[in-house]
Amino acid sequence: MKVQYIAVIFVIIILPIAMTMSYSIGARIDTINLQTKYNAKLIDSTYDAMMAFQINTANNRYSSVANSKIRDIEAAASAFYKSLSNNQDITTKDLSMYVPALVFTLYDGYYIYSKYDNVYGGDDFILGRPQIDDVELRNSEYENEGLKPYIYYSCRFKNGTKDFVVNFTLDNAITIYGNIGEGYHTYSGYLINPDNVKIPSSFDESKPLTWTLEYSTGKPGDTVTISPELLTEHVLFADGEQGDYDYLVYNGQKFYYDKNKAGEETETETKYFYYNNYEKAYITQSTNVYKYLKDRTSSDGHLYSTSSFEYYKTAKEFSNTICNYLYDITQKHIVDQEGNEVPGDYFPVNLGNAHIFNVKESDNNPLLESSAFNEIRIQVIRKTIETNLTTAIAQYSKFIGEEYEFRLPVMSDVDWEKITNQVSVISFMQGLPIGYKYFNDYCVITNDNNEEVVKKENIYIITRNSSGQREYHLPGCTELLKPETGTGGTGLDIIDVAYNNLNFIRQTVRISEGNYIYFYPQTRMLPNETVEPITACYHCIVDAGSVYSADEIIKGELIGQKEDFSGEEVKADVSNSSSREGQRLQQIRQYYLSALGRERYDLYRFNIDTFNQN
Repeated sequence: MKVQYIAVIFVIIILPIAMTMSYSIGARIDTINLQTKYNAKLIDSTYDAMMAFQINTANNRYSSVANSKIRDIEAAASAFYKSLSNNQDITTKDLSMYVPALVFTLYDGYYIYSKYDNVYGGDDFILGRPQIDDVELRNSEYENEGLKPYIYYSCRFKNGTKDFVVNFTLDNAITIYGNIGEGYHTYSGYLINPDNVKIPSSFDESKPLTWTLEYSTGKPGDTVTISPELLTEHVLFADGEQGDYDYLVYNGQKFYYDKNKAGEETETETKYFYYNNYEKAYITQSTNVYKYLKDRTSSDGHLYSTSSFEYYKTAKEFSNTICNYLYDITQKHIVDQEGNEVPGDYFPVNLGNAHIFNVKESDNNPLLESSAFNEIRIQVIRKTIETNLTTAIAQYSKFIGEEYEFRLPVMSDVDWEKITNQVSVISFMQGLPIGYKYFNDYCVITNDNNEEVVKKENIYIITRNSSGQREYHLPGCTELLKPETGTGGTGLDIIDVAYNNLNFIRQTVRISEGNYIYFYPQTRMLPNETVEPITACYHCIVDAGSVYSADEIIKGELIGQKEDFSGEEVKADVSNSSSREGQRLQQIRQYYLSALGRERYDLYRFNIDTFNQN
């Protein structure tokens, strides 16, 4: 009987406990599986959104224009939601309820894609109509989902009579407006150390082909000469014609030189054209751009770009102006929108008495990551995104009820470093029931292949070996310092030129619906009319971790591990002009700094000197 009693006790007590534990463990496993599933889905969908944005901007010659950019972003948001609900049991509409916000960070600001209502005058009026008591009906009538107004990376400073706002960007460009000491001013431009740029007294503004200047940090042997550049691009047209054309960028538009029409110019059709709907669109002599192009065409029939020279010249003038007015501004002069001093812990990093805009100081070169200017730029971008995103997510609850409290999650410093330096898409998914808990996560996907910003790492250097083969490299590629293989180690590959990374991405030509052809801008036509490809450096792809940083190239000193890994040593220094490595590094800096200035100046926003006003 005792054994029977024990069996009964086991059945009555132990078995239910075991079944409950089994169910609980199974439910928790299901929860983990669902969390893993939605984590992967969120990452994939965010990646798809970024890829859609990249593809649209890379193949859209007008992607810098505001209306076109908005269409690209809305298309990217649509790609996100379609990808998110693909192969799911839940519809796109239902799943979107758990996405409180998408953020698209761009060059000088960001868009938040979220729900909003057309409310004016508080809760009592909606579009001037009395409030509807039925919340569900009201939301269906007046609830919208889309891009909220564009928000700039801005910060207000106040010091005595100086009271101004600075709009920061993802690089060293800023816009300042307000009272900076002598009345109201508006200035826009790139900040550099103006003392690094030397313009010769022989400078003649009327002769662009003679323009030269010197860029130097004062370090022995590091002087770089900036002069007109010959840029070439391979272009394919809808009718099948293709060829290599000299080009330059003017007001954000590429203009090409058609040497075959050099002797056929007329008043209405010149030798210069732009790419329009996959065809050549020739300009007339009556346009302002015609004189600009003609002044930059040499007697031997080549079109030269002076954008690099114009970048450094205008940056020098702008930086001198800013230094003269704002040399004494520090972090403690930051105020809120009402002009009140912000608390000491408002920013995570305290810069003390570092002079943010005095870029003449040797340790405050805006081109370098370690500068005080760059540090405050990062903090301002982070703070403005955090502030507005916190509000947008917190207000999301009113659209789907109060079952879950939406709020901005704690984001890692690694993710903030990506966001503050690159174009990115940030997605959030919260409040989705997955068993024992709610799904709550975010994802950050960044991208360098876009028309928004030219990062320092976005410049690729093209080399040509003794056999004529062309290859492009990251600017800090260690292979650039090595002698050419196959020549007995006696020579180096010739550096031809350097371009923005977008010049190496495949371009699409639409012939008709569903019929497309493709080309690469940096391929070249051979005399036999075949197309010679250009290849990426294998070393850059498989061993990117050993690539020197752009800051090292700018400073003219490369630091690397000793062969025995016992520490670091100088691998190349432009001051050591007698060494092959020092000479080669100076060559790399010559092409790199020229390309960086040219590509940044050619962004649509910045031929900015014409917008500066007193």
